[in-house]
Amino acid sequence: MRKIILVAVVLSLVLFTVVPAAADSYTFGASGLGSLMKSPVVYSGVFLFGVSGTWEFQIDDSLWPDPADSTARFDYIWDTFFVDNYDSTTGAESWFGYFSGSTLPTAPTFDFNLTAPAGQISGDISFVILMRDWYADGILDQSEKHRNNQIAGTLILSPELGVGFFADHCGDGSMSAGNFNFVNPPLDDSVTFMGQFSSEFCGSPVEDSSWGNIKALYK
Repeated sequence: MRKIILVAVVLSLVLFTVVPAAADSYTFGASGLGSLMKSPVVYSGVFLFGVSGTWEFQIDDSLWPDPADSTARFDYIWDTFFVDNYDSTTGAESWFGYFSGSTLPTAPTFDFNLTAPAGQISGDISFVILMRDWYADGILDQSEKHRNNQIAGTLILSPELGVGFFADHCGDGSMSAGNFNFVNPPLDDSVTFMGQFSSEFCGSPVEDSSWGNIKALYK
């Protein structure tokens, strides 16, 4: 009976041992162009350091007014995402706009096409845009609208969408920038941001071995 139990334990260890995943971490800088005032809403550009390749963010604007009416489009964005999120803390008066799967028909997405390490990571990203009320009067002025505002994002890597080095990888990350603006077409907003992400293999690799090999150990 002891031999049977021992063989069963060894078999489970050999066939079902999960190799611990090692996380890879990356810090990067990037720059690019885009605009919430255009449709489709796409921000894209290149990485400046940390990793190399290109990046792209997409935001679902299917319910927003047509860019041809820039006033109606901005008013919709402002009323939907910002007006109810005012921080009246003295010295830090600001509006916050939340762009995520809970405030949009679909969650914003990102794609990083990298040449070093070679591969692609994609997934969901949630944005928070901070617009300072510099006059502390609860009224958005043109200078505040077009002044450098802050944007931050949280990345969730999808293992189903990883390609190359990042196939079957999951992970998370973040990014932030301090020069986000609401510019009107045909202009694009120039964005430079810093960020980081970490990824690890999310599969469950096992070591294959035949039942004959297991029995041979206990002859």
